Amino acid sequence: MSKQHSFYDTIDQIACYGISKGIFHLNTSKRPITGTRIIIDEKPLINFGSCSYLGLEFHPAIKAASKAAIEQYGSQFSASRAYISLGLYAQLEELLQKIFNAPCVITPTTTLGHIAAIPVLIENDAAVIMDQQVHNSVQTAVQLVKPNGVHVEIIRHNNMEQLEERIMELRLLHKKIWYMADGIYSMFGDACPIDTVYSFLDKYPELHLYIDDAHGMSIHGKYGRGYVLSRHDIHPKMVMATSMNKAFASGGGVLVCGDKEAARKIGNVGGPLLSSGPMQPSGLGAAIASAQIHLSEELPGLQQKLEQNIAFTTQMLKLYNLPQISEAGAAIFFVAVSYPRLGHNLVARMIKRGFFVNLGIFPTVPMRKTGVRFTVTALHTREEIQAMIKTLAEEFALAMKEENISLPSIYQGFKIAIPEASDIKPVDIASTHNLVIRQYTSIKEIDKAEWNHLFEGKGSFDWDGLKTLETVFNGNPLPKDNWVFNYLVVKDIEGKTVSATFLTTAIWKDDMLSPASVSEQVEEKRKQNPEYLTSTVLCSGSLLTEGEHFFINRNHAHWKEAVVMILDRIYLIRELHQANHIVLRDFHGIHRDLDSLMVDNGFFRVSLPDSHVVGSLSWNSPQEFYDSLSVNNRSHIRKKVLRHTARFNVEVVKVSSWLEEVEHWFSLYQNVKEKSLELNTFSLPLKLFKNLALDENWEVLQLTLHDDGLQNDSKPCCMVYSYKTGDSYIPLIIGMDYEENAEFNIYRQALYQIMLRAKKLGKSKVLLGFSAGLEKQKFGAHAQKVYAYMHSYDSYNMEQLAVYSSVSRKNTKKIKVAE
Repeated sequence: MSKQHSFYDTIDQIACYGISKGIFHLNTSKRPITGTRIIIDEKPLINFGSCSYLGLEFHPAIKAASKAAIEQYGSQFSASRAYISLGLYAQLEELLQKIFNAPCVITPTTTLGHIAAIPVLIENDAAVIMDQQVHNSVQTAVQLVKPNGVHVEIIRHNNMEQLEERIMELRLLHKKIWYMADGIYSMFGDACPIDTVYSFLDKYPELHLYIDDAHGMSIHGKYGRGYVLSRHDIHPKMVMATSMNKAFASGGGVLVCGDKEAARKIGNVGGPLLSSGPMQPSGLGAAIASAQIHLSEELPGLQQKLEQNIAFTTQMLKLYNLPQISEAGAAIFFVAVSYPRLGHNLVARMIKRGFFVNLGIFPTVPMRKTGVRFTVTALHTREEIQAMIKTLAEEFALAMKEENISLPSIYQGFKIAIPEASDIKPVDIASTHNLVIRQYTSIKEIDKAEWNHLFEGKGSFDWDGLKTLETVFNGNPLPKDNWVFNYLVVKDIEGKTVSATFLTTAIWKDDMLSPASVSEQVEEKRKQNPEYLTSTVLCSGSLLTEGEHFFINRNHAHWKEAVVMILDRIYLIRELHQANHIVLRDFHGIHRDLDSLMVDNGFFRVSLPDSHVVGSLSWNSPQEFYDSLSVNNRSHIRKKVLRHTARFNVEVVKVSSWLEEVEHWFSLYQNVKEKSLELNTFSLPLKLFKNLALDENWEVLQLTLHDDGLQNDSKPCCMVYSYKTGDSYIPLIIGMDYEENAEFNIYRQALYQIMLRAKKLGKSKVLLGFSAGLEKQKFGAHAQKVYAYMHSYDSYNMEQLAVYSSVSRKNTKKIKVAE
């Protein structure tokens, strides 16, 4: 959501936490690996994480062929294939064409195959539709064609109805439409509805298919052609990418083309095929031997052994009543845990018990759809499979109890019904640390002094401020102007507050913190559909408040338990209101213990724009304020502000007699809102401006220009709504006349007058909030790093938004997203 936030920082955060838990970035020992046994940190483990589904990596013929190739050709043959290839390539291509009964192009890896093929196949006037869960390597390759103006869309996972709707519309605009999907998806192990896709290929001449069947290769179909080609022959309008690095057990990738000309052209001009290193002798030798096995009578026996193990695994998962998400038929299994903290706990327990399994976690799956991912191979015995699943069931129950998580909440996270027959009992989620959580739906239900003790001076969300917001954002005609309020307070047995927050459920624009160039495009779509790329968001705080909305007493022995209680209740509130996202804000600085706790409970950290605070008003006059600034800032104030100050009449409005001005103030606000795509929110309602004008805790700073010191009848050119709480002065809403701003620097004058007003009121700090940081720093403000923690239940809109964000601005009008 944030323009400043790096997606890679989030992934790094999650990876580092997994490394600290001892479940990511592990290494086997130097001892030989045999069969399903590996050794990590001198501990023997049975490996349930291998994608070599047929166990061919230990086949004597493949090992011998790899060794022989090194003996004959050395460890590498380093040359671009545009000039020369090792002779083994020709032999391998001939064998692969027999396997697939179609033209083939060999690539160093499957990912490089995508990067070679997609820019060649996708013409600039074509359209691309990607399944929401298509492999990241395909999405990476599509990034290469976006700057050319290629139309790119994302549709919901395996939604064939939506796919056909998009084809029917896009075929009117594009000669070719490419649908991109996986044959078998790598996390949940579910399959593409390939029969329906083939029917669309026959029905719509414009439609073409690009499909990655890496996880179906070898284990399905005649000669191990894969899941897709086990059900249909290759289609003339299709390219299938697959891997020789999984069940094929050699390394490298293959592009299987329904059109011979497409294969020729990719081989000639596909970027990585010209400039990247080729497959090396050992891999080519192994691939040839593997291809020969695939074409032999040996393969069906290996496939049958794996098929039996898959069926047995499915039976065992049902026997032990584990929440299985994966579908039978794939060698990939996914057991739901929902909460990352449960996943970390359970995987660590399994390793301790002697079984290596994987944690499926964001970004490969949504945060609340975390699970234990494991694979079975033809090498596993039934005894190994049963022992692992029996252990998984035992440790699952213990981990749920330790993490205070119930089975219903896990199924709820995946939005699936709990099976009627289940021996796993829900875990008692009552607090074990004498903590009690209370939930309220109005600030009026909470003692004023108690709430203000926690939050007064931190923002416009003390007791009175929230009372006003509840009045304004209720009973309005437009859904965007109606917020649902919830308040959560956790106390210990002595009645001391350990943690507290307030939350609002409201409709947000998904591009709220996206670059202005993105919002410009999205707003064009909203002219026809105001709800386009909007989501229901459950947020600590609100769209009109800034500051630390989440109180945590970190000196309390059980603060972590209190926070978890609040997070668990937030999940229930989200379910009640069917929010798409949860956003917990604003946290100043990174607290490592809290950071880890949030990741464990399904939240990842994102950076928000810096907040700006003037933390000291120790000066006593405008001259002293001026003198307190740096040389450069004094020069700025002198040239841009003080030279115009005498032209402004400044008034503070606090009483209802000024209500006739409210509509004009609202029009000034609208001027700013229309230009303020840097923080793209919905317009605030006129009702808010009227209510705040009557509230004694709010005041309006009004600026009016006059001629040569003589007052005239001109309308105010600027207004600032500010909230007064504790020792803080908080300007929150500004409006101004842009026609006069260029000459008289109205915005800068407003900042100057805000500082003087705060001092006059005896406040000790001014909370200036987000945006316009450089301007605010010239008046003595310092930037504070601000973070939020986010959990997305439905990333579909965010993935659509990424289509806009990733394209160069000059081509933005050609890039569209499915509604």
